[in-house]
Amino acid sequence: MKHTTIWKTPAFMTVLMLLSSNAFAEYSKSFEGYKVFNANCFVCHGAQGKGDGPIASKLSDKPADLTVTDELSKISVRDLLRIIEGTTPHGAISSDMPKWGLALPQTQITSLVSYVRYLHRTKHPTSGNPVKGKETYDTYCTICHGKNAKGEGIITQLYDMEPANHTDASAMNKISNKKMHSIIAHGTSGSTLMPGWKEVLSDKEIQNIISYIRLISAK
Repeated sequence: MKHTTIWKTPAFMTVLMLLSSNAFAEYSKSFEGYKVFNANCFVCHGAQGKGDGPIASKLSDKPADLTVTDELSKISVRDLLRIIEGTTPHGAISSDMPKWGLALPQTQITSLVSYVRYLHRTKHPTSGNPVKGKETYDTYCTICHGKNAKGEGIITQLYDMEPANHTDASAMNKISNKKMHSIIAHGTSGSTLMPGWKEVLSDKEIQNIISYIRLISAK
């Protein structure tokens, strides 16, 4: 067990929280984009972004399938922003596409770009609800993994342990959804001290957590 001083000066704690918040914001854009997408875009593009939303069949042009890797990978971030904002040249996209720059702040449009990038780049689909996953994560996981999900929870000041950094895209991408489910359900051995949660969390709750982790580890 570590014997570490756990109190900090108020000034130090303020700086630490600001740095942690800013760092986490960079990794949570896709998560924020998911929420904006489901509030505004899913009716056309569908819950999974495949262009099959509830009103898709009523439009003159089929909404874009945002999971098509080859096509979307060729579009720059700047052009994606312009498409969503509605400032792209006339005729470049369907006239059915709303000009979201008239309704949404730039921060939300930027987060939408991050989520669209996630949809056509990820190898691991979000089979659960990441918003509910965050609620469960905040309840059960932050004590070890921390509020910024970087593996720096308060209990790491008391025990010699190495919780996973869930914002590490490289590390998370190497773990399949099936493997991650097993880790959360049954735990692991070694220095991580990861417990198994199958007696506490339902299968659906674990899927929700996995979906949340996928979005906060997306770059």
